Amino acid sequence: MALLRLTGGQRLSGTCLCLGNFDGIHRGHAAIVNACLRKAKESGLTSVVWTFGRHPDRYFPGHGKESILSSEDKALLLEEMGASVLVEEDFARVRDLSPAAFCREILAGELGAEAVVCGFNFRFGKNGEGTPEDLKREMKKAGADVIVVPPVLWRGEPVSSTRIRLALTEGRPEDAREMLGRPYFIRFPVTEGKRLGRTIGFPTINQVYPADYVIPRRGVYAVEAILDGKRYGGVCNVGRRPTVEENGADTAETHLFDFSGDGYGKTATVRFLRFLREEKKFRDLAALKEQIAHDLENAKEVLE
Repeated sequence: MALLRLTGGQRLSGTCLCLGNFDGIHRGHAAIVNACLRKAKESGLTSVVWTFGRHPDRYFPGHGKESILSSEDKALLLEEMGASVLVEEDFARVRDLSPAAFCREILAGELGAEAVVCGFNFRFGKNGEGTPEDLKREMKKAGADVIVVPPVLWRGEPVSSTRIRLALTEGRPEDAREMLGRPYFIRFPVTEGKRLGRTIGFPTINQVYPADYVIPRRGVYAVEAILDGKRYGGVCNVGRRPTVEENGADTAETHLFDFSGDGYGKTATVRFLRFLREEKKFRDLAALKEQIAHDLENAKEVLE
């Protein structure tokens, strides 16, 4: 069933809501969503994921969160999990509501909640004053059940988007994969580059990171990619191409094994498997070409 995406302010009824930012759809988020799906099925309710269209921190100067997923990829993953409705709320519309007013006006009034699911650390209402205990108390007045999902632990600490961002920026995609429950991936359009890779025998598909995305540690990775429905192994360089360009934008340049073509205008998914080496500036193109050949061999060992 296709996921129905709605903006805040819609009127719904007979719902089981799960609440949160869900900014990475990691294993902790999945536990919350799956608890909602189970409760909805048991009670004959419509499963609804309520989140923000933009991370709340982006409304405050200097506190913007870098995205792990685009809103489109978040919706796609939720659809694959089986959610029926996604409500993408405007933070500015609800930011000044007290916890009691939020429960009364938004959850019970607009969204018709008969059951609500949240994580152990969920906060809501003005200044984030509301806690899961407040949610239980206020929703009880509306006759709704509240399920609080305990943390999912990894290496003794709760899985979080913050920990995943740190793993990525430190070049630990394997750790990010364990916390996400899937490989970290990007899904961006393929853009036309300067065709340098083609001239030295290693053509690449080029993808530019949006400004609000988390940038993994700059360097070379063994990757798996999907383009035109086909799967390829490959090597991806994340960075600014210091050998050939000064102060360029962060790009992901991926050489795909056994691929011919350019992919321009298409969207490619690139999954990061292992960090191979740091980005570096080479003395000339011959040295760069020699290093790329080594990178390809190392990536093939990882993929095997």
